[in-house]
Amino acid sequence: MLDKQSRKCDVCVESKVTKKVCHFVEHQIELLGLIHTDLVDLKQTMTRGGKNYFVTFIDDYSRYTKVYLIKHKDEAFDMFLSYKTKVEIN
Repeated sequence: MLDKQSRKCDVCVESKVTKKVCHFVEHQIELLGLIHTDLVDLKQTMTRGGKNYFVTFIDDYSRYTKVYLIKHKDEAFDMFLSYKTKVEIN
């Protein structure tokens, strides 16, 4: 939808919004020192296996990344334990 005053679409205007400054974080020097994670709802899209979410884990030191498809949010912790085991083995 076009904004009548500026003749720019709403998405263009929203994308220009300034973001807060991200503070510097030192990278870790050991495995599993810092794990970046995200849990995402697939909204109305369901996978063939009936999964409604996916969770990602990234080890800050090794950059080892894993994505797990899960059916319920409460499975995320079990997936983390699986991820942790795989990082420790590799």
